[in-house]
Amino acid sequence: MPPLVSIITVCYNSQQHIEQTIQSVVNQTYASIEYILVDGKSTDQTVAIIERYARQFPDRIRYISEPDTGIYNAMNKGIRLATGELIGIINSDDWYETDAVERVVKAYQAHGQAVYHGIQRTFLDEQEAFLIQTHASQLPKGNIEHPTCFVPASLYQTHGLFSEQYRYVSDYELMLRLMKNQTRFIPLNAIISNFRQGGASHKAEAVWENLHLWHEKGILTRPQYLTWLYKDKLKVYTKRLTGRA
Repeated sequence: MPPLVSIITVCYNSQQHIEQTIQSVVNQTYASIEYILVDGKSTDQTVAIIERYARQFPDRIRYISEPDTGIYNAMNKGIRLATGELIGIINSDDWYETDAVERVVKAYQAHGQAVYHGIQRTFLDEQEAFLIQTHASQLPKGNIEHPTCFVPASLYQTHGLFSEQYRYVSDYELMLRLMKNQTRFIPLNAIISNFRQGGASHKAEAVWENLHLWHEKGILTRPQYLTWLYKDKLKVYTKRLTGRA
């Protein structure tokens, strides 16, 4: 039996792009997929779009719409609802390549329990990809491309879900936690996901939280952490005061 794969999308007021995200999941070349959408009680047409696809694919799509306390709280809700052997998370303004899940499943069947990740194509605007990137060997000082990641459900059961103490970097923290526990990371030499630039992870506060995570995990000493944090905050606040931010 082919393994069931759970795909999770968390969303809030995502009407502009979520249809492309949904289509990229339901049009996968791999058939054994359940798709779980976790909406944060959107006030635009997001839920109406989701409901239309849920009626079209009643055996594949499930969704909830309720308030949450942040993106990682919503992701954890989706993981708890998932019943697949493998779990992938794709955000509501990103989309998969058509054969993404098939490629991951083939690797999973060949290698077993591991984190699978591939290449990400990043878009600066609607038309042009400006960067194709993979961080296959960047851990611990750089995260792998989380929209390309597929994680066996058993790893979440053993090592825990996303930490909700962070606002921006819990996906990175999870990868560091898995690495510390000797989890294998298997890179795929293929574009798996497409990512729109400009999300929360590029805010200054996200950079500062990342520095805190590095210090917490022992990647930076306390003097290094405080020095880097001071320099970055000084740069950001100077730009804001001079109107160049």
